[in-house]
Formats: sequence, structure tokens, C-alpha cells
Amino acid sequence: AVSSRKPSRKLNSLERRYELPGDDEMSMVDSFTKAHNEYSRIATKSTSLLLNELWTKKSIPDDGWSEHSIELFLQWIASHDSNNRIDMAPLGAGEREGRVASSMVRRLHCGLTHGIGRSGNLCEVQPKALGSSMLNCLANEFALHALKTLGLHSVKGALVIPLCTGMTMMMCMAHWRKMRPRARYVIWSRVDQKSCFKAILAAGFEPIVVDPLREGDSLLTDVPEIRRMLEKNADEVLCVITTTSAFAPRAPDDIVAVGTLCSAHSVPHLVNNAYGLQSAECTRRILECRASGGRLDAFVQSLDKNFQIPVGGALVAFFKQSHAAAFAQFYPGRASCVPARDFVLTLLSQGTRGLQAEFDRQRRLFERMRRKLRTFAEEIGETVYEVEENLISLAMTLCTIPASKQTLFGAVLFSRGITGARVVPSSTKKTSVEGHEFVNFGSHSTDQHAGYLTVACGVGMREDELEELFARLVSTYGRFLRKNVGRDVRIGGRSVNFESDEDEETLADPY
Repeated sequence: AVSSRKPSRKLNSLERRYELPGDDEMSMVDSFTKAHNEYSRIATKSTSLLLNELWTKKSIPDDGWSEHSIELFLQWIASHDSNNRIDMAPLGAGEREGRVASSMVRRLHCGLTHGIGRSGNLCEVQPKALGSSMLNCLANEFALHALKTLGLHSVKGALVIPLCTGMTMMMCMAHWRKMRPRARYVIWSRVDQKSCFKAILAAGFEPIVVDPLREGDSLLTDVPEIRRMLEKNADEVLCVITTTSAFAPRAPDDIVAVGTLCSAHSVPHLVNNAYGLQSAECTRRILECRASGGRLDAFVQSLDKNFQIPVGGALVAFFKQSHAAAFAQFYPGRASCVPARDFVLTLLSQGTRGLQAEFDRQRRLFERMRRKLRTFAEEIGETVYEVEENLISLAMTLCTIPASKQTLFGAVLFSRGITGARVVPSSTKKTSVEGHEFVNFGSHSTDQHAGYLTVACGVGMREDELEELFARLVSTYGRFLRKNVGRDVRIGGRSVNFESDEDEETLADPY
């Protein structure tokens, strides 16, 4: 029989290049060459190198990581916890064991459910929570690195605490109780913010309140009164609490002078540095207190105010590593790793350059805010308090608004979306805080004044937010004055009609 097959011909070079294999030869595995496999090996190795280098150095990278790299890091860390192991089926026979009923909650916590610390030591490694312990270690090392990046080079120990600033200060006082068993009192340089005052009471001590002294526009530390109190009964004083960051016209406390007094009387000195890391002046004073031989046992700062993470954590810093270790051992029980996690992830995304850039921008925008507020105040017949040492907050008088209307003006500002700004009217009324009475609470002093508006430029504020703040402030002030005082205001040398349709569309009438 004659075959009907056509004789095969030889393929030319072009046909050979695009020749398709037969069905029995099709395999994707065969498509991967040695070069592809080598590239895969390099990619895997680079990821491992990135993570291993971070764990080896335990320092904030210079440049921020991509979100993809941070997710890989988080998965890598979580894989070390016993409840996330894939090489075995964990069988928890204890009372906790990282169990989470809600899958959504588990995802929110990235599988890191064991917490940090062990047997009442915040820094002890938990064997079944190795990943969480590694994260906690990185958080504390990052905290120390961040403080040094921001200029606090002489700090030796730092801890990320899963408590707010006030509760962390309470822990400091409770920790020092055993060192000073006769102590009953805490000397507190008054700043009208309730959490610090309540921290004293929660620690079981009686506050001795020292009102600040007015010098020009500023409210300054009454150092002579603190000296008198220490000379009178230093043995019964647990510590002196000073504050660096507060709303103007309160200036940062003279922690150098107070530190000298504390050293002379062998009394601990605790500094409330809530958002003072943003201020070069606050940082300078902390360093000067240490360099001058003054006493400064610990200073506490808020994670959310300084590092833009959700509320819930604080950073406590020491000039001796042994003090940090002793404080960690005082913590009762296990703790949440959420503040440590958020802190580490934030600094990984920023890097030291990004972190420094945020603080540099705050300082630049604060000067811009001060210039704009002074210009606005001059145009409406008001004055900005001169508190040169306060590099975060500003205060403007409200003489043009009747005292009876000032609180309403603050409420209107809030209704227009201006949050954080505060109107502080003067008052002779007494405010009770846990049974302790304060006259003119909110003003940091019993001294009477004409009422003022405070605004702050915190880290994270943007240029467009600053411009919008003043646009709303000008509009709201003009409309408020017209409606409640019955007169127009001139901005930029001209009378502005704040009742036009355009203004009505821009800001809804809150009345």
C-alpha cells in the first residue's frame, strides 16, 4: 500500500525558533531554565537577608520599607509563635494558648495573639510566643534608636509600654514606692491636664500642687516654692513631677533647676514629656538636665502624639539601662503587643530619614503657624502670647469676644471641623478633680485673664491642613462676631461679608 503521508521536510531556522512541542512534550517545568531558577534563589535569599539583617542589627533602617516588605516581615514574625506553626499541629493544654474566637480579630492582630512578657517581666521571652517576643525586643531597640535620632544621645534604656502616658507615669511612681517607703507626697508643677494628676492619686500618693509663676505672657516653674517644699519634708516626697509639653501660655518646666534640687535632696525626678519629642527646646532641656548633673530618673512620652500610631502606648526612657530593666520587672503579668507592633511597623515604613523629615516639617510649619496667627491677631485687634519656649502650642487673646460668648465660640469652631483647638475662658469657679479643687482649671493657673484660643502644630500636620485651618478660623470668627457681637471684621484691610452665599456653601451654619 502506498502511504498518503507527505514526506517530511527540513525546518528552516525561523521555523525552528517558533516550533511547538508535541502534546507529550508540553511541560511548564521545562520552561524554567537555570537562569530562572537562579533568579528565584536570589529573590528568596534577598528576602531572607532583609529580615535577618533587621533582626541582627535591631535598628530602624535608613530608608522606609515598602508595604510588601513590611507584610513579609509581619508574616515572618508571626510564624514564630506556636499558634501559627505550619510544621506541626499545635495542641494547647493551657488556659490561654493564643486562641481567638473571631477570625476577623485574628486577622486584625496578624495571628500575634499571645502578647508580650512573662511572669511579670515585660521583657522576658515567652517560649510559645517567640515572634511576639522578637517584636517586643525590636520595639524597645527602635525606641532607643528613635530617641537618639531625635537628639537624645545620652539615653541608655527605653521601653515601649502598652499603657497611656498617665498610666505609665503611675507605674513609675508605684515602682519607686519600695525605694522610698516613707513617702506620702508627690510635688507636681501644675499643668491643667487631668491624666497626670490622676496618675499621682492612682499610685496612692497625695499631690502637692505648685502653681506656675507668670512672667510676661508665660507661665513658668515656681522653682523657689518647689525648693521650699523639698526643704520642708523631702523624706516624705516620693518624687517631683515636671512637664515639658503643654498648651500655651504654659512654658516647659525648668527641669534643669528642678533636677538640681532633686539631686541635692536625693528625691526622684519624673518628667512628663507627653509630646515633647517634637520640640527642640524640650529635648535640649532634658539633655541639659542630665549634663549638668541634675537628677532625672525617667521621662515618659506618648506614642500616638509623637509617632502617629493609634492611642494606647507610651515610651518611657532612662539614662541607665539598669533602671529600664528594673521597671520592666515591675510590670504585673502579660501585656498587649499591639502598641509595640504598631510602633515597629510605623518606623519600618518611615525609616530614620522619614522620621526626621516628619519632625523637621513640624518645626517648619510651627513657625509658619506662628506668623499667620500673629498676622490674623493683629488684623482683628488681638494678641498672640509671647511664649518663646513653647514650640508646639500658641495662644491668642479673645478680648473682642465677650466672656459669656467665648465657650460658644469654641463649640462653633469644633462644629466647623477644627478639632484640638481650645477656647479657655477665665473663671473664678472651682473645678473638682477626684476631690481636689482647682480655681480657673484649664488655664494652668489661678491668675485671671481675658480668655484665649489655643492651637497647636503637632507632628503630622500638613501644609494644606494649616492653610485650611486659617481659612476656617477667619470665616468662623467673622461670622461669629457679626452674629453675636453685631459688628463686622476687617481682614486684609477690607470688610468681609461673612453672610454671602459663598460662605454659606463653604461652611454650614451651626446655629
